[in-house]
Parts: sequence; structure tokens; C-alpha cells
Amino acid sequence: MPNNRRFSEIMLGLFLLFLGISALFEGGGVFMAVLVLAGLFMLVRQFENGRMLESSTPRRIRQETYEVPVDDHESAQRRIYRSALEAVEAAGHDPETVRVLTTDIGFMAFKGDQDPVVYRTRDIPDDVDYIQPYVQIRLPTRAVGRIRFEILDGEGESLFIHEEHHQLERGRNLITPAARLPVHDAQFMDSDWELRVSADGMLLAVHYFGWQETTTKVVRRHLSEDGEITELSSELRAALAENRLQQISLDDLLAYQEEEEESQASQRR
Repeated sequence: MPNNRRFSEIMLGLFLLFLGISALFEGGGVFMAVLVLAGLFMLVRQFENGRMLESSTPRRIRQETYEVPVDDHESAQRRIYRSALEAVEAAGHDPETVRVLTTDIGFMAFKGDQDPVVYRTRDIPDDVDYIQPYVQIRLPTRAVGRIRFEILDGEGESLFIHEEHHQLERGRNLITPAARLPVHDAQFMDSDWELRVSADGMLLAVHYFGWQETTTKVVRRHLSEDGEITELSSELRAALAENRLQQISLDDLLAYQEEEEESQASQRR
């Protein structure tokens, strides 16, 4: 309704304006001049009302009219992670010129029946059950080759090697081996580990990652041979003060000790 009324007043103003101008050219008197002024007044008023209506429209609504919807999946497909570029550089390649570019690299960590968690730059908790590497590479054309995953611990010992034949498409290819590395206390976790990804013998990426010590391992480190806590260190006191430890019975502590002794015995063998 307001738009129809505004349109009618604009048309009436134009009619009065043209009628008055025509009469003036034909020698019309003062009355015709008044018609011209009335038509001009109505047109100017409608123009001002239109500007006021536009300025009163909330800015958020006007902007939404011109927003282009973004496809989150498509955006994710174009994403290149900084950690992946660093892994490419660590392998001795220039991300700007390399033909086979690593766009994403990291691990899936598995614990119990929980869903796997992806770790790229964060330290992986040392109480997970398994880790499974993955890599996403971008190719300029279709190719066939063997992708090799290798995991080395902080002392440079190779703990995981898996190589498979893959049919690679042009564009992005997400690859993960059909195997996982078990995680246990016998492994050396005091320094960064290394994930190396190769294609047909050519090193594509070198990804460094670390481990986050969990509360359970803090407790194990303070157990003596008879299952008692020998020293309540400041680290353990802080863990207890923050209520991050659940109630643990002596049987549980002894069970932890037996697991640790078995791991050490198997390592010596």
C-alpha cells in the first residue's frame, strides 16, 4: 500500500508539472505557474521520502541481499594447511614449484571405543591406543604409484613402515595406510617424532609431531617396586590439586606396575 500511494503521488506530480509547463508555453497565467510548483514539490517530497526509507532499512538486511553463499565443503577442498607446507619444505621442496604438493598431513588417534581424533600440530596424548597417519596430496594429472608411510621415534628408530599401490586422480587425493601403530609406554616419547611420506621413492613431506604426557603416566613414574608412591613431586601435587586424577586403588597401582615391568622385560628381550 505505501508503494502504491507513492507511485500515485509521483504520477500526479509529473502530470501537474507537464500540464503547468505546457500552459506556460501557451501563455498561461499565474495559476499554471502554481501547478508547475505544485508538481515539483510533490516530486521532491517523494524523492526525499525514498531516501529516508532506504536509510531506515537495517544495514544487516541490505548486506544479506548481496552476500554470496559459501560452500563449506568446497572451501575445505581448496584449503592448504600451513603445517603441510612446512612438511613439504622439511622434505627439501619449494611449495611454489613442486608438482606433487602435500596439502594436509597428520594423524588419526584412536582410544578405546571413542571416535578417532585428528591431530595436525597439537601434541598427541600418550595414552591413546593407536595412531594412523594420513596425507592429502595434489597432483596436476592422473598417476599410478606406491605411497610409503614411515614413522620414526625420537631416537630415529623406525617403528612403522607401510607401503601401498595407489591409483591417484588429478587434483586432491586423501591417502591413509590400512594399518595403525600401537602406542605403549615402552616407546621413547621425550622428543619429537617424525612422519615421512614418499611416492615411488621420492620424499614428499616430513612432518614432526610430539607427545603430551597424560596424568596416568605421571602416576606410573612415581611408583616403586612394591607398588607405593615413593615421592609426591610438585608435578604430581599439581595434578592432584587440579582434581585431574580419579581415585585409584592399590590394586590398580599394582596393575600399572605389572604392565610396566612386562613392557620393560619385553624391551630387554
